[in-house]
Amino acid sequence: MAKIKQKKLKAENFRYVIKRVIKNPMIYLDNFFRYEASIDHWMRDISFTVNAGAYPAMACPDAVENGYHCRQLIEQVEVAYVIFKQCGLKKQKEPLAFFKSRDDYYTYASRGEYSFDGQINPADTLSKFFSFQPMKKWYATLDDLMLGLTWGRAPNYEQFGDKIVAIHELLLRLAQALYVIHRQGGLPLQVPSYVIAQPTDKFEGKMPLSRLGELIHGIADKRHAEAAAELEPIFEKAELWDNHMNGEDGTEVVDGDGDEGSSKADEERGSTSNVAQE
Repeated sequence: MAKIKQKKLKAENFRYVIKRVIKNPMIYLDNFFRYEASIDHWMRDISFTVNAGAYPAMACPDAVENGYHCRQLIEQVEVAYVIFKQCGLKKQKEPLAFFKSRDDYYTYASRGEYSFDGQINPADTLSKFFSFQPMKKWYATLDDLMLGLTWGRAPNYEQFGDKIVAIHELLLRLAQALYVIHRQGGLPLQVPSYVIAQPTDKFEGKMPLSRLGELIHGIADKRHAEAAAELEPIFEKAELWDNHMNGEDGTEVVDGDGDEGSSKADEERGSTSNVAQE
């Protein structure tokens, strides 16, 4: 079987993405969208980061969350780039052609979902994102936004020009595309019917949890233990009732119609007396 040769991605080529995430980007996506932020909150954070970073007079430079949001935004772009390269997605000539049909427009306007040709297609979004500008240029864009966000007196408000509108839209679409990949457990790709997909070995390791993730895990484990303790006596009573109904406890069994039945012990005594009478 022919193998597609690609330039191997290495952790040293990125700022934040580590080796285990390069091997399985789902580790990062599952950790982020389960324990770090909901998709709604994260998209609002992106909007504030882009708006305030592009026009620093709107920023709050003293907010401690600024650095966190910028770092996560860069790391998510890195994770998206890993998926883009590993899946061999192609670039597009018109990366800003977001609406192929009226259905795409109404899906966006009514439900806030990004579709293309009537389909929720995260692969198309990743392709558009890196067709608009390469990874190196995205680093420069996000660095400039971080500078404006953290330094209220940053000069050159016009450095992005009209492109800031496209940058804002692409970052929002990328966030939702990554969330869809997390929700679906992977990236669905359309391939010809004759293609036999053979995924590479899945990395079994786990992403180190954040402090918040560890806290949530601890609470969940405690609740599971408490629920199990509450259910234990119920299961014990159910087991005793089953034994009673099966006559395994030596007591009389009451049938469903209210008539008293006989236990195994009674049946054995009855058969013994019948033999004696004969």
